[in-house]
Amino acid sequence: MGKVRIVGGGLTGIIAALQAHRLGCRDIELFEQYGELGGSLLPRTDHGLELRQTKQYFGGRGDPLRALLEWHGVAFEDFEDRCGSVSPGPGGEPVYAEAFGGPSLAARQTALVEPAGESLADRLRAYPHDIEQALSKYCQWNLGVWLDEVHESSAAPLGLGRVHPRATDTTTLAELKRADDLYDALYGLPRHLWGRTQGSQASLPKGGFPALFAAAGRALAGLGVKIHLESLISPREALAACRPGEALVWAAGPGALYKAAGVAAPKPLVKSGATYVFKAKTDLKPFWLQNFTAQGVVFRISTYESRGETLLTAECVAEAGDAELRREIRKLMSGFGAVQLKDQLLAAVEPRHGLTSMAEAKALKALDAKLSQTLGGAFVPGCWRAERIEDAFGRIETALAGALTPEQAARTASAA
Repeated sequence: MGKVRIVGGGLTGIIAALQAHRLGCRDIELFEQYGELGGSLLPRTDHGLELRQTKQYFGGRGDPLRALLEWHGVAFEDFEDRCGSVSPGPGGEPVYAEAFGGPSLAARQTALVEPAGESLADRLRAYPHDIEQALSKYCQWNLGVWLDEVHESSAAPLGLGRVHPRATDTTTLAELKRADDLYDALYGLPRHLWGRTQGSQASLPKGGFPALFAAAGRALAGLGVKIHLESLISPREALAACRPGEALVWAAGPGALYKAAGVAAPKPLVKSGATYVFKAKTDLKPFWLQNFTAQGVVFRISTYESRGETLLTAECVAEAGDAELRREIRKLMSGFGAVQLKDQLLAAVEPRHGLTSMAEAKALKALDAKLSQTLGGAFVPGCWRAERIEDAFGRIETALAGALTPEQAARTASAA
C-alpha cells in the first residue's frame, strides 16, 4: 500500500494518521510546523492549568472519533453535557433556556421556506420574520459585517445550529421535525421537551488536552508514523511529490495552497474576538451557555476543571474592562446557578476560527476542483469544508481508502 503524507499535526492530522494505519498503510509521514502536536486545540497553560479559549468536548460512548483515540491509548472521562442559552424576551428581558444551547425565541408561526442561496442571510430568511429579525440582530452584534457576505456554514460556530420557537406546541414541532428535513435542520427542542437523552453525555480526555496529544504522539510513534516537528513543508513541493497510489492529507489551513494550485486567494472573513479565563467557584461544571441577547460583549461561556481547579472561559465580541466583564458573566450565569469569579488567568485577542465568507466558500470549491483535476483522489482535504466534524473525519477515511487502492491509483495516474 502506498505512502501517506500528512501536513498538520493537530487533531485532524493525528486522526488521519490513525485512519491510514487502520487501512493498512505502513509508510506514513506527518509534518507539523510547531514543536509539539495539537494545533489549535492545544491550550496555553499557566502553572499546569489549561487555559482553553473555547468550548472543547468529545462525544459520549459510541462516538467514533473518541473510540479511535481510545483504541490507541487515549483515556476519556464521561460527564453530563449540561448547557443553556440566554435569549431576548418580549420586552428585552433575558430568557434562560436549560438543556438547549441555541436561541429560544418568540414566534407567531413556524412556517419555513427553502433557503434561496448559501449565505448566512439566506439561512436566516428561511425562518419566519420575527425569528429572522432576532437572529439578524444577534449576528450583526457578533460579526459586524453584512450577512450576505458570510457563508451559511458560519451558523454553527455562531451557535445557530437550531432555533427553539418558544410557546410552539412541542408535539406539533416534534412531528414537523420527524416529517421534514428542513424543519429538523433549522428547529430544535430542549432535550427534556424532545424526550431524547441522546447527546446528553459528552467526554473530555483524562488529564486534559496536553495529555491527549502526548498519548497520541506516543501511539503514532509506536505505529511507526514518522513525525516531523518544527517542519515547514512547501505546498508546491508537497503537491509535486504526490504520486499515484499515494495520498496527501492537507490537515492544515488551506490558505497556503491557493498560490501553489494556481487559484486566486479569497478575501477571508477576518473577525477577532477577546477571550478571558478566570479561576471560578461554581457547581456548574462542565457547563456552557450561549448569549443571543445581542447585549454586552460575552457571546459564550464555558466552565471546566483542570488539575482540581474550576476554570471559566468567556468568549467575547470585543474587549471589556474587568469589572464590566465580571458583572456580565454573573448576570448570564444567574439563570442557571451561582458563580464566583476569582483570579483572571488569561486575556487574549485573536482571530476567531470557523467563520467563512462567501468568497472563501467559492474559492474552496475552486481549489477542490483544481486539485481533484490535477491529483485525482490522491489529494485529501482536511476539515475546512462546510460540513459537520463527524462527517469530515468520515470523508477523510473514505478518501484515504480510495486513494490507496490500486483502482484509485490507476484513475489518479490517468487524471495526471
